[in-house]
Amino acid sequence: MVQEVGRGEPSEELLRVVEETNAALVVIGLRHRAPVGKLLLGSTARQILLDAPCPVLGVKP
Repeated sequence: MVQEVGRGEPSEELLRVVEETNAALVVIGLRHRAPVGKLLLGSTARQILLDAPCPVLGVKP
């Protein structure tokens, strides 16, 4: 296992690793939000969902 220290935006770093490793699936944890906030995702989660080259699964903690 290789662990790297990221220097950029978390979503950009994660997507870079996904592409480098040809990942088949990305699993991200989503925080609990108020009812109105459930309609909107955080910017990092949104970026991953929109730009990932593979399926993304969002799970509750």
